[in-house]
Amino acid sequence: MNVPLIIAGAISILATAIHGIAGELLVVRRLSLESLPRTSFGGARMTKAMIHVTWHIATVAFLAVGVALILSGTALHGDTRHAMALLAAGASTGFAVIALGLGVGTVRSTRSLLRHPGPIALASIAVLAWAGAI
Repeated sequence: MNVPLIIAGAISILATAIHGIAGELLVVRRLSLESLPRTSFGGARMTKAMIHVTWHIATVAFLAVGVALILSGTALHGDTRHAMALLAAGASTGFAVIALGLGVGTVRSTRSLLRHPGPIALASIAVLAWAGAI
């Protein structure tokens, strides 16, 4: 039993549920076709479809990492456990770096990042995942 991996996995799965459900209701469904640009792939409806699909691909990725962390912390052993934990820790780190890097770069304020729980949750998952993996 590896407690940091289990905690990281539990946070990841909870965050997955929030991302999928709240994101669908509070972000994706509220996107106005009138405010979305057309792209070379199509009009505003296609832009909304691409955002919708991308949102839920990220949700599935968060779930996969959460499951990998839980499995690494409970059911897997030896080299398999270590390899899965390293993979999940690496993915978690990538998620955190993207959220923090693009978030700070886009809003140009670390303070506004604290208003959204995602970057802190992703960073916490990454730290716990590495603590359990090494």
